[in-house]
Amino acid sequence: MEPEIEDYASGEEQPYSDEQVSEEVDRYRRIVLSACSSLGNLQPVTKAVRSGCFGGEGRPIHCVSGTNMEYVPKDDCLSSLKDIKRYIQMDEQGDGKWVLQWLGEWQVLERDIIPIFTLCVKRLLPSQSPNATDEDREHILKIVTMCVELFVFLTWNMKTESPEVKMRFTQILQMYKRMFAKNEVIFGLLSIAVMHLRKGHNTEREAMLVKGVLYVFRNILAIPDPLISPTSKNMSGLEVHDKLLAILDTELAVDFFMTLLSSADDRRFKDLRPILVDVIYYMFYRVPVSALFDKHGAWFEHSDLKRGGRHPTFGGVYAVSTGEGTIMPVFNAREVLRPFANLFKKPDKIRLPKVEPECPVDYAWRSVDPDAIPILRRIAAVFIESCFNPFITAMFDDLKTATSIVNDTVPRLLYIAGYFIDVSLANTEIDLGCTCAVVQTQIFGQVMRFTSTYMELKEWSSLEPAMYCIQQILLALSKMCGTKLDSLSENVLSNLFYDGDALDLFVKLCRVYRPTKMRRQCLEQIARLADTFLNTLKAYAESKSGMYIKKKIKRSAKKKALNDASQPSVSDEPVAANGDMGEDETKEPSVPDSDGELEDSGNEGGVSSDDENIDTEQMVERSFDFARFENAFAVNEVAKSFTNLLAPPSAMEYVYPMLYRIAITCQRPFLFFKKRTMDRLLLMFNDELNFPHRVEMLDLVCWIFRQYMVVMDVPDLCKYYKAEGLNNKLAVECVLAFLKNTRFGTSVKPVITRHVVNLLPSNKDTSKNEDDADVGQITEDSNQLAAVPPVPVANDTLEDMDDDFDLDQYFNF
Repeated sequence: MEPEIEDYASGEEQPYSDEQVSEEVDRYRRIVLSACSSLGNLQPVTKAVRSGCFGGEGRPIHCVSGTNMEYVPKDDCLSSLKDIKRYIQMDEQGDGKWVLQWLGEWQVLERDIIPIFTLCVKRLLPSQSPNATDEDREHILKIVTMCVELFVFLTWNMKTESPEVKMRFTQILQMYKRMFAKNEVIFGLLSIAVMHLRKGHNTEREAMLVKGVLYVFRNILAIPDPLISPTSKNMSGLEVHDKLLAILDTELAVDFFMTLLSSADDRRFKDLRPILVDVIYYMFYRVPVSALFDKHGAWFEHSDLKRGGRHPTFGGVYAVSTGEGTIMPVFNAREVLRPFANLFKKPDKIRLPKVEPECPVDYAWRSVDPDAIPILRRIAAVFIESCFNPFITAMFDDLKTATSIVNDTVPRLLYIAGYFIDVSLANTEIDLGCTCAVVQTQIFGQVMRFTSTYMELKEWSSLEPAMYCIQQILLALSKMCGTKLDSLSENVLSNLFYDGDALDLFVKLCRVYRPTKMRRQCLEQIARLADTFLNTLKAYAESKSGMYIKKKIKRSAKKKALNDASQPSVSDEPVAANGDMGEDETKEPSVPDSDGELEDSGNEGGVSSDDENIDTEQMVERSFDFARFENAFAVNEVAKSFTNLLAPPSAMEYVYPMLYRIAITCQRPFLFFKKRTMDRLLLMFNDELNFPHRVEMLDLVCWIFRQYMVVMDVPDLCKYYKAEGLNNKLAVECVLAFLKNTRFGTSVKPVITRHVVNLLPSNKDTSKNEDDADVGQITEDSNQLAAVPPVPVANDTLEDMDDDFDLDQYFNF
């Protein structure tokens, strides 16, 4: 395959023809091949081997000679290595990476560079070559250094290259990984690094050599294995990662990494910290926490809906209309929807991102070799108990002065922090204090700021690990309550929930999902974080007799002037901002009004003409009520986003609580009355789907559909709630037959019934204000005139909230 020829503008003469380009490439290829051939070769080495018994004088009875093939470097191999490095650097200026491809095709790494490296490392060790002079050691060290540099070049990932280049180098890199998964190679790399780190001070060249060795470890760990199905046979040889981990553990390379991680706060290792982040990340590459503890529980194993036959919840015989005048009798609840299975089995079309973002964290979980699980458990336990706190603290200290957090290191650091907190929570033998560094207020505040920054910059791939870290921190704080770390948990939670901007961040995260820009896994993480946050906040609020939050309020100068003009007299006695808070009376009080703005307790200084048009900000304290705060999640954006996880069902243990909160707790089922949303809810009737909380989810969906059917039967209600009809009339008939003969969706009192409030047009004769519409009440029977209580729905919930919706109303009383 030839390199691509640069296209020139029409009318310009090309400097080289195709034949000339091909000849030039062949000449350049021969030059690179000549440098590779000058490295060395295999030569036969004859050795006398004694065998048999020895005589009385110690002489052997007989001797045999054996011939072995050993690699012998040439005298000028250092110059050849330098030439290869120069060719690779020249190749970096182009786009094809042809020199790297040729080196892979010729297997130069396996046949030449690795043998030269292992042989020189043996000669460099004092125990192997005690008679070597300093000049010889210096020459050998230069060869070793050049080999390490070539290792870094050859194993560097290609994620920034074009898809065509990535595809060509996939098999080459996987072949390199198998070459490094050998004891003698790992021993040689580890020996070089330890030999220089044992010194109290290293020169710049020695420091670069140690850094290069860590880069090699990072690169080979980062090379992904082919994704092999667990059911595939005779394919285990393609998976090298677990074998590499076993060799790293045997050669004590893992202990070497743990020593560096535990000493990360040492100034000598400051430049090595980002590399160590990648090393520990790739050691647990694509390994879910559940795989370490064998928690592969089957979903929905004891559900009543999985049993055959009739169930007491479903009784009687159903008569289902097919929509064509045909009536079908059905004798079992499981068979009600089965004739129309094709109506529900077809999932809603999943809207994928237009451009798949390059994610710094890979969530493509792999199957782990059972022999590697004990090694991973030991590594995780040692890292948590000995390395987590000093390493995390040192890394976050470095990030205080970082100019940018949009890179691979910060998201992976956040993922590592959340991952090992998750491991510590799953392993009861690990003390919670081993992960208390990231739980402290200072570091937790940094994590929250990173999350807010990623959301503002729309760095969705980096936002996902940040949310995962916050979720695990909240779980750890909840578990610390009532233990010896209760004071730490109380301090962090009180600071978190006192900050109104932090509470707003969680609300905004639930409303930020965009199907064409974000991965579905990101939405699943949003659902997990929202459930964990609301459960933690609810438990904390219930443990307190009173709770207050701090909010930054924007004050409009024009509105302030109007409020001042509308108050002819103001009491000289100050009013407390939060009722019975016991504030100091010397402070200037402020009381929130119904619009979420602040009313002045006085206007002593007045408003100057220069500042009357300038909006001001002010920090105030407000009483907090959890039940009212939940309403911030009951909006159209959240309902639409979370129902995306229903097609197909995923993360249902976190989706169900949010849908229940929107529909029943906040009494806003009309938020689901959209065509696309109702189509997703229809999938819950498919009896072949198994997922957590299936019975509860089916009950909730039936509750929503019962009210949806009422709204669709009344045109005024349909217009009032902006409900949209379903195109699949056959599915509607099927659901109606199911609802008539089941008790699902009847345990909770409906919010919308046929006895509803009807908004009539205003009448100038009977209305004092043309802007206020008269409210009349109608019933199912037009002749009935009985009074009916209005539906308890707030006016602000009848319209979809846009992105500029003011969340302050949920904190204002």
